[in-house]
Amino acid sequence: MAIDIGMSKLIQSKRTRSLEERYEMLRKTLAHYLLLQVGTFVGLAGFDAVGPAMNMLTDMKANLKVEEIKAKNQGSRVEALSQNLAESMGETFASDYDIETGDGVRTVKLDRCGCIESVLAQADAYGLTKPQARSIFCSTCIGSYRKAAETLELGFQGKLRGEHGCSMSFSKK
Repeated sequence: MAIDIGMSKLIQSKRTRSLEERYEMLRKTLAHYLLLQVGTFVGLAGFDAVGPAMNMLTDMKANLKVEEIKAKNQGSRVEALSQNLAESMGETFASDYDIETGDGVRTVKLDRCGCIESVLAQADAYGLTKPQARSIFCSTCIGSYRKAAETLELGFQGKLRGEHGCSMSFSKK
């Protein structure tokens, strides 16, 4: 009987959560796992060892982006890489973003990055200050897009904007 009541409450709570609430739970869970990995690594190997590990992760992320773009082979690589950023950070993490297009240039401006926002909200619980967390996660993200752009023989400009944003521009060389 107690199991039936508990299961009934669980099913009921799933039905009453809005899509937005479920999405927010997923976003927090993803940030939790990212921070858990970094926090564990820092705890075991020390903060100085994070740089080399993040460089390896940056290379892997860049290679995955390049492979995906080359496999699709759909038009402009400038557009494909900027669209990847818009979909990854903008759509997946519900960020506030804009895409500006010019003559062979596309710039994605994240005024509020949902990924870093989620990570910063939980950083203290994993022994990281907010500046440390932003340094680790933003440099890995921006670095992976820089390396992907270089591999695709594109121009790249990236910078942090405000407390929770950045912008990245991709262009033909």
